[in-house]
Amino acid sequence: MPSQSNTDSSWITPYLKALETENIPEHRRRYYVRWVERFAQFLGQKSVHHAYRRDADAFFAQVDHSRAELWHKKQARHAIKLLLTTVYCKLWDDAVSVADPDSNAPDTDPLRIACRARGFSPRTEKAYVGWARRLEAFRRKMGKEIPDTEAVRAFLEHLALVGQVSPSTQSQALNALVFWFKHGVGKELGELGHFARAARVKHLPVVLTHSEVNRLLAVMQGKAALMARLAYGSGLRLREVCTLRVKDLDFERHQILVREGKGRKDRLTVLSEASHSALVQHLEQHVRRVWQRDLDAGYAGTTFPPALERRSPSAPREWVWQYVFPSTRLSVEPGSSRARRHHLDPGVLQRAIRQAVLTAELSKRATCHTLRHSFATHMLEMGYDIRTVQELLGHADVSTTMIYTHVLNRPGLAVRSPADGMGVAGSAGSAGAAGSAQLGWAPPRSVT
Repeated sequence: MPSQSNTDSSWITPYLKALETENIPEHRRRYYVRWVERFAQFLGQKSVHHAYRRDADAFFAQVDHSRAELWHKKQARHAIKLLLTTVYCKLWDDAVSVADPDSNAPDTDPLRIACRARGFSPRTEKAYVGWARRLEAFRRKMGKEIPDTEAVRAFLEHLALVGQVSPSTQSQALNALVFWFKHGVGKELGELGHFARAARVKHLPVVLTHSEVNRLLAVMQGKAALMARLAYGSGLRLREVCTLRVKDLDFERHQILVREGKGRKDRLTVLSEASHSALVQHLEQHVRRVWQRDLDAGYAGTTFPPALERRSPSAPREWVWQYVFPSTRLSVEPGSSRARRHHLDPGVLQRAIRQAVLTAELSKRATCHTLRHSFATHMLEMGYDIRTVQELLGHADVSTTMIYTHVLNRPGLAVRSPADGMGVAGSAGSAGAAGSAQLGWAPPRSVT
């Protein structure tokens, strides 16, 4: 530990603001501050804002050799990473990130390179890397050397029988591990043979009624309320709401152009008149103000496809390319260290809807995707044909859209329960006759 103490305290105010923005619980914030203070003492005469990733690595190595608990070590990593990336916008490359203490994580750089070469999304890359690391941890836990094929088969069965994961999770793990061995390790995995599969259960989507949607939206405020109204009014997925750009909105035709939705497909959907005025006000009073402030500060622009930026270098700073829901702070672009404005984190809307469900006292487990389910169901209830709803939702197969016919009040023909035609009081025979008359059929007479 350096003998001379660092007296720089300029980081405290913005760091506390960053802790609040990242939703760090208030009772934990003082511990985060203490870790930064220890990091400042470790730096000695070097100012905190001059620290880089290599300084953090050296500090983490010292913490790892201490008697601190494992959760303390993880908290230290989170605290310092938050300081350097959020407060000082320093580069923090996940590809060379410090592994968790006492872990022997595999070298996943070839896997990351293979994912990026094939245009996989960052979320897919992160998931594939996670499955590769979980497999290696499972093999170490087994305590014996077994062939790769047997290890993968045992791991998949462990997920199904012990972890009781869903079929989609097991399928994702299988796809990730096959990809990992072929493009990360450099060899074919081979035939896995028979292994226990996760039980497939057919779940019906949760759908809110019109009154429940109104109650949910009524208790929401600000940007989250507008995002939720768009998700319901246009049938958008969570990511599609967050990645909307100004150029994707057509107010005259009341349309939204969804760019690179699920499956990297574009589609058109409806822009509800209920969101029209609020959306225009949001763009003029908030988004344009943030954009102008960033231009005055000389920032590099919004996040942008690299190939398209090489062709149109000024496009990231143009108004039409700005996100409809920009992030509250600038981010550092990996590789170039340039400050850019990303879109709002999806967790903002997720947390807002979770709180709104509690406030509105809804009896259903509603999420962001529930608003999309409700949009599709209500469209069918209004009489729109299923092909139209399929196009608006962006489903590749109409069979996916058919799931919403199972949650309609009257699926297919106007089917009613026999109990709806029964009288309130009276004998069973008279009630049955009344119900039969209302349903349009009569029971056969008994033959004596």
